[in-house]
Amino acid sequence: MRWNDMYIAGTGSCFPKRDDCAQAVTEGRYDALEHERNGYRSISVGGDLCAADMAVAAARPALARSRHTGEDIGLVLHATVHHQGQDHWTPASYVQHQVTGGRGPAVEIKQGSNGGLAGLDLALSHLSARNGQDIRDAVLVTTADKFCPPVYDRYNSDKWMVLGDGGSAAVVSRRGGFARVLATAADSDPDLEEMYRGEKFTDAPFSTGLPLDLRERKREYMDRIGLPEVALRCTAGLQNVVKGALEDAGTDLDGIARFVFPNVGKSLVQWDYLDTFGIEEERTTWQWGSGIGHAGAGDQFGGLTHLAETGALRAGDKVVLAGSGIGFSWACAVLEITERPGWG
Repeated sequence: MRWNDMYIAGTGSCFPKRDDCAQAVTEGRYDALEHERNGYRSISVGGDLCAADMAVAAARPALARSRHTGEDIGLVLHATVHHQGQDHWTPASYVQHQVTGGRGPAVEIKQGSNGGLAGLDLALSHLSARNGQDIRDAVLVTTADKFCPPVYDRYNSDKWMVLGDGGSAAVVSRRGGFARVLATAADSDPDLEEMYRGEKFTDAPFSTGLPLDLRERKREYMDRIGLPEVALRCTAGLQNVVKGALEDAGTDLDGIARFVFPNVGKSLVQWDYLDTFGIEEERTTWQWGSGIGHAGAGDQFGGLTHLAETGALRAGDKVVLAGSGIGFSWACAVLEITERPGWG
């Protein structure tokens, strides 16, 4: 989908503290071989902050940088994977209450690690559909998660990645911004949802025991389906969205200055992204991501914020945000930098 006159006006992130991975190995919390393969230096941990408060901490600078006010925000979208700080609660409304106010809808998105980019696509569609019908010409998209005990053992619940805590945010605008959204694309393959489901349903959360063992769910699925088949389908979904978004944006891989991919382990980054598209690590945000961990739906906006805050973006640069989420879904956005953000 090609977009006209749509922008990202401001972004923000909150990655509060760091847990040193080498120290985790020394203390027996992290396998030494997996540390070598994954390549993480440190992992972001939330400390005393709940997930929703990390979203708020990311959203406030995003709104301030966007040159919008809360009155301009006609929709708040909050992407999550796990517990946000309270049971039987609506964290999207909390983010709206704390950051923007107003009476626009506040909606939570549950699309796994693809939630941030899904939120971007929904924000663009909302603004496009209401063009000229609503003076509120911006949407706030936030993400946040905290992968802590007793539910998660961040170093061992899953394989090929370590889960990091944090929040991220983007203000999507019709008015203008530092990055023009040229195109987006989305794809899904629901046959793959079994990979993270496990073999039986339960009546209450976490009835199968804690911490969650996502490795065993995937192992059972791989034994039935086969790794080659799963890898082929996952690669196809990612290629579909990247190819589609680049074509609609009128560019190709050689025309992209920077790529923001998920902060999964280095081996998975190499197989799924660098080898698939034939690009160099230096054009990605992996060095930043290796100090954060995989922050659920927040890697893309977090990586874009990192590029903006460190002065890595120049007017005219094109940037790809891409990723996937369990379910399985994939998304890609192609941006063109219109001005160098002065946020550093």
